[in-house]
Amino acid sequence: MKHIGLKIIACIFGIALWFYVVSARVTEIDIQVPLVFTRLPETLAIASRPAQKITITVSGTAIDLIRLKASHESAAKILVDLHDAQLGLERIILSEENFIAPDFPKVHYLSANQIAALEVEIDTRISRSIPVHLKGSFDAKDGYTIIGVPTPNPDTILISGAREALTRIFEITTEEVTKQNLDADATFHIPLDFSKLPPYVTPSDSIAKVPVSVQPLDRKSFVRIPVQLIGQYDRSLYALEPSMATVEVSGGQGVLSKLQKQDIMLLIEFNRFAIEDADSLEPTVRINSDVKSFQVRPEKFYLKKKAPVVEKKAPQSDSTTLSASAPADTQKTVQTEIAK
Repeated sequence: MKHIGLKIIACIFGIALWFYVVSARVTEIDIQVPLVFTRLPETLAIASRPAQKITITVSGTAIDLIRLKASHESAAKILVDLHDAQLGLERIILSEENFIAPDFPKVHYLSANQIAALEVEIDTRISRSIPVHLKGSFDAKDGYTIIGVPTPNPDTILISGAREALTRIFEITTEEVTKQNLDADATFHIPLDFSKLPPYVTPSDSIAKVPVSVQPLDRKSFVRIPVQLIGQYDRSLYALEPSMATVEVSGGQGVLSKLQKQDIMLLIEFNRFAIEDADSLEPTVRINSDVKSFQVRPEKFYLKKKAPVVEKKAPQSDSTTLSASAPADTQKTVQTEIAK
């Protein structure tokens, strides 16, 4: 137990000396680094799918390599300058000049694993307007209804990228969203889903606003709505029976307050009776408003043929025939003239 303190101090110094010698020794390790393309002309775009990360071998002191491995992903990267790129396939040989690690000046690039050279396809850059498709559902609380169909705003976005890549893109969808029990107007901000986009395609927006209009559910009845028989037919021979209907409409309270009788049309095509071989049909209903449902009473209407109208002809008068109501003196005078 004598001089135990000195022994502990000596042990600590020995470990420190060993750690210093080991950490100062130059060694090699493999690390994954992001691949970054820079200075590509604005009229060109990358059309291929180069790897976003590559594995490279670097050298440096053990302490620097340990710190580098523990650092954030962008502490080291491979930078590819494309300022003089041309249309077609670009073949790039990676070297020490492509390796960037600002905080680790003593770490050096040695080689890229599994690739002899980096190949990048260059194409003409174009821009296209692509429709945005809403992927989701919105449901109102009991006693309420959603007015209209929720649509994303903007309903199109501008994307920019390689011509070949953009010709295969037909729509951009939002991330899937489900909203239930809505009882008031609301606007939802939904991210766009770019997971299926080719790499190096730039969209003009990443968020779509979806306004949803919600109103209390209400009912309203409209009476004596005329049912119109349309098409080519003899209007003096055919008619509908009955010719009037009652329409009960359900929908948003605000919508129904503005709905008028003239906004409702009931139509039956004359040819349908022959095509469907029926003597009664349900009318086609057109309502110039966004309603939830409607009911027509009666449900069906009959095609009736009118009875032909017979015109009575007036009897023809004879010049020699005398009206029984003519005065007696007049009759006598006429008879005398005939005798002569």
